[in-house]
Amino acid sequence: MRPERPSRTAHFVALGRALADAGLSHAPEFRDPTARVFLSDKGKRSLVKTEVAAREGKRSFRLEMARTMADMIALRTVAIDRAVREAIAGGATQLVILGAGYDGRAWRLPELTGVRVFEVDHPVTQGDKRLHLSELPPALGNVTFVSIDFERESLDAALERAGHERSALTCWIWEGVVMYLTREAMHATLTGIAGRSAPGSTLIVNYHTLHRRFFARLMFRLIGEPQISAWTPREMAAELRSVGLEVREDSGMADWNHRIAKGQAKVDRGAYMRIATARTRS
Repeated sequence: MRPERPSRTAHFVALGRALADAGLSHAPEFRDPTARVFLSDKGKRSLVKTEVAAREGKRSFRLEMARTMADMIALRTVAIDRAVREAIAGGATQLVILGAGYDGRAWRLPELTGVRVFEVDHPVTQGDKRLHLSELPPALGNVTFVSIDFERESLDAALERAGHERSALTCWIWEGVVMYLTREAMHATLTGIAGRSAPGSTLIVNYHTLHRRFFARLMFRLIGEPQISAWTPREMAAELRSVGLEVREDSGMADWNHRIAKGQAKVDRGAYMRIATARTRS
């Protein structure tokens, strides 16, 4: 992202969640009423136009692409939500969302009631998000916003400043970020995560493979925030293991489609999306 403007990718993901919440996805358990609140005026107009076309039963390439986008974002979101619920049920009392963007989990997941939620992001995107919070009901989680410019401050220092407790079980979400990082930058952040994770903490990391990735590379290049990194599941497991994190599950779009949407979503274009769930060694 450009430092002077909110992340376009974060807005794109919010639009995908808003489309899914409007009923355009095949994920029955997906709900995110917060998403449309964070949309720009242009995004809201696009959402309304798509909702009208869907209600009227119109057929168009644009509408089909909107459905595909809604499914891909909804399935990824639900898969991560399930992993978060499991971590909270396992005793995690803190949730750290790296590159939080317009994430609405602290407002929509009942399991986060009373949990300390640290939303970490660039100050420009985070500032734009905070302008809209008055339009939402009070958060269920205890939210702390952690603005960070990674060129000037380390993740460890920022979280220490914000009151994160390294001795308490933490669930980390790293969604839609690592594909924009060099491997060196990713490893440096992983080292910081491991250093602040009590034994038994959970990391949920969304990453991309090279498989059928042309669609994603083209889409995000047009947005102006090109993706630069990809991993195989074996490479990701090795990277996580190098800092003391053991992968418990690694799943992809086809798995989420089968588990969540009974295989009904047309998400072949999203075959490159994966999620690894790992834990620090006890």
